[in-house]
Amino acid sequence: MIRAIVIDDEQSCVDSLCFDLEKCCPDVQVLECCTSPKQGILAIRKRKPDLVFLDVQMPWMNGFEMLELIDEKNFSVIFTTAFDQFAVRAFRISAVDYLLKPIDVTELKEAVQKVAEKINPQTGPAHIENLLQNIQKPEASRRIAFRGRESYEFIEPHNILYAHAEGAYSHIILTSGKKLVISKTLSDIEEMLPPSHFQRIHHSSLVNINHVTHFFKTDGGYVVLDGGEKLAVSNSKKEALMEKLGLK
Repeated sequence: MIRAIVIDDEQSCVDSLCFDLEKCCPDVQVLECCTSPKQGILAIRKRKPDLVFLDVQMPWMNGFEMLELIDEKNFSVIFTTAFDQFAVRAFRISAVDYLLKPIDVTELKEAVQKVAEKINPQTGPAHIENLLQNIQKPEASRRIAFRGRESYEFIEPHNILYAHAEGAYSHIILTSGKKLVISKTLSDIEEMLPPSHFQRIHHSSLVNINHVTHFFKTDGGYVVLDGGEKLAVSNSKKEALMEKLGLK
């Protein structure tokens, strides 16, 4: 049984979510419903839940600010929010679960299932701390949570040299020489990375332009990265790469 607390300043949203949980998520036991951040903090400290459904936009104190005031974040969080592009992108790269209002029942069930199947219960607090750090940083500096076989690894974009596609998987090569194998397509990886710093140079390659030392138009076109590694540039990607490098 997943012991949960619901925090949302709109009573109608609380009632709707609790109704859906009771109807579609029998493994979730709602311990308490709170309509203010203050009530939420007190309930979390007293009840010590496994899961918190937390509204982002609340008066006086938003969901992020509320979490900052909780010392022991030994629980998972599913954020609920009206569409907010800035917040949603931060959720995605931090590997934090979220639901857009009005909440879809199917998406609610999937989010609860993810909580039940967490790779490691101890990763919850790490994800939350990463998110709280990310929302205070410019996009290019936000740490990205990449899921490996047994854990998540939090990587700063500037430490990524390039990414290479390998079927349904992607290989992420770091400046240290370390390689991560991620069960995401290159397009998925591209969406997670700051577009101001990364450029697709081939259908199977994505590079950090800050680590490009040379660009050659000869021999079909290729770039040289820090450390001397060469990667091919396809004809269809040359124009965009030259613009990103300030060559046009």
